[in-house]
Amino acid sequence: MLLAGCACLAYSQSVTAGSAEKSGSSSGAGPPSELYSCINDGFDQQLTTYRDFAYQKPVRMKLHKAWWSSKSPAVKVTIVTGLNPSRVNQLESQCTSYKGPISAAVYVVLPNPDKAPELTEEHKRILQEAEQQVDEFHKRMEAAENCQLDILLLYETVLDEVMRVMFPINTIRNYALLQARTPLVAMVDVDLIVSNALLQWLLDKRNYDQLREMTRGKTVVVLPAFETAPQKNMTLAHDLADTAAMMNKEQLGRLVQKRLIYQFALYLFRQGHNCTDYAKWFKADQPYDVEYHDGYEPWFIIDRFRNPWYDVSFRGYGWNKVSHVVNIFYQKYKFLAHPTGFIVHRQHSRSNADKMYQVQKKSYEKDMEAGKITADKPNNNLAGLTHRFRDKVQAEVAAGNYTSLVDEGILNCVKRLPWWQESDSLTQRRQLQLQQRGQQRQRRLLWGWLQRLL
Repeated sequence: MLLAGCACLAYSQSVTAGSAEKSGSSSGAGPPSELYSCINDGFDQQLTTYRDFAYQKPVRMKLHKAWWSSKSPAVKVTIVTGLNPSRVNQLESQCTSYKGPISAAVYVVLPNPDKAPELTEEHKRILQEAEQQVDEFHKRMEAAENCQLDILLLYETVLDEVMRVMFPINTIRNYALLQARTPLVAMVDVDLIVSNALLQWLLDKRNYDQLREMTRGKTVVVLPAFETAPQKNMTLAHDLADTAAMMNKEQLGRLVQKRLIYQFALYLFRQGHNCTDYAKWFKADQPYDVEYHDGYEPWFIIDRFRNPWYDVSFRGYGWNKVSHVVNIFYQKYKFLAHPTGFIVHRQHSRSNADKMYQVQKKSYEKDMEAGKITADKPNNNLAGLTHRFRDKVQAEVAAGNYTSLVDEGILNCVKRLPWWQESDSLTQRRQLQLQQRGQQRQRRLLWGWLQRLL
């Protein structure tokens, strides 16, 4: 085995940050001490501010605890996902629907308005409650015939009240990706469940071998996404989604005809998934090419080593996934739609970040129309900054000089973790070198800004 360092529980392996650093080598079944050290080395208990977000300062996460499954992977495709403790029920549904490996990163925010230099008793209480919740949940998932679930529990201390709702989605996605160890990964958000059709397809080794061959080149395999018609009763909505996920394509089509299920975000942001061409998908029995257009943001399967890191500039709500897909497109990846597999979104309440973004977006667009936003007078609300980051990404990828912004924890770990040192990870290491140069450029820009300010 490549990995070292574990502490065994009744059902699974888990290690806290402190014990991992002392554990040394062991049977290799649990989270290795190297995972803790590469994430946490140099961590200085920084306080994240809105100003940090505005100036695209990467956030350092602290790894509090990790749990790894003791079960062997049923398939060699890991679902990569991120969440906060309030979405654990959605992770359970995802784990129930997918009998393969899942790498999940759970995020806890610790408000620190008084700028306490160390974790307070209240912080420790919040972390203890989150740890207990995740520990009990992981034991249940290990005891059931569900997925093979690995979990990282990470936290961030924030100063400004607004940062409490600014979920660092791309940072969390990166840490979940960092933990994944199979050759292929499925980048799927926690509110989506995997169709039984996709699971059964992946369990056939011939299909997996075909998928592996397709993704060796610059190809991503798109998973068509569906959602249920809005329901006032959340239980009814979840039951409908769970039922749809168990159907084959023909059965699913009948639900679509009845308007009980339809293309994801059809009425909210249809350009996000229109390129998949759902009418064509229902007729397809082979993978087919998908033509990319601006705004496309599918969920997909990709070679782990070729998957670019997510840009951590984006957090809260808006353009976080689109920025990743546009990066993939400009790197000349090919998009193929999977002919039988699909995913289904489980309805949930809107996040506070979503609500804040939508309100501020109206203000931003109004100011734009009135000509009030200029280079000298930018709009620094969530929508304004997110759109500015989006424009920057689009300009840089088009010019061929874009590198996604990544935090030091990820950069440290890619160089040190054994499952990122495979011989065919050369592409990923090249991307790492580019990202390090990008980080240096960001620091020069920040230093220039500070000099002008002073």
